[in-house]
Amino acid sequence: MKFLNTLSIFATALLLSITACTHTHEDSEEKKQAIEIHENLKLESKKFNSMLATEFSQIHYTDSLFSELEVIDGKFKEWKKKLVKLPGTKCNHAEGEEHVHDHAAESRLAELSDAELLDLQKSIQQELADLVCELKTVVGEDC
Repeated sequence: MKFLNTLSIFATALLLSITACTHTHEDSEEKKQAIEIHENLKLESKKFNSMLATEFSQIHYTDSLFSELEVIDGKFKEWKKKLVKLPGTKCNHAEGEEHVHDHAAESRLAELSDAELLDLQKSIQQELADLVCELKTVVGEDC
């Protein structure tokens, strides 16, 4: 009899825990957008780095344009520090890619709401767009 009582209490507890957890663990639309922007930024930053390298390769270091490119390169290096792995995403470095994470920054991002995370990614996206425009302006192209 004691076994049946224990079994019924366990079954009731199990049933309650299953029915009580109706929360889905799917990301919100804001978080999905933030992740999408972040993934695109990783690709866009590689393109920008390539553009910058191309410009550096086409001029002599004594050219006045060289120092302007150095300033942009410095800004780009600072910008890259803001591109931190988002909470809930996997680390997926390609073979041979540098594998460095700012775990303190990742922890701070985990404290943000999904809306704040999205706003942050949009801000970082705009900063890269500004760098692209600055580079194009320096080399005589339209933004």
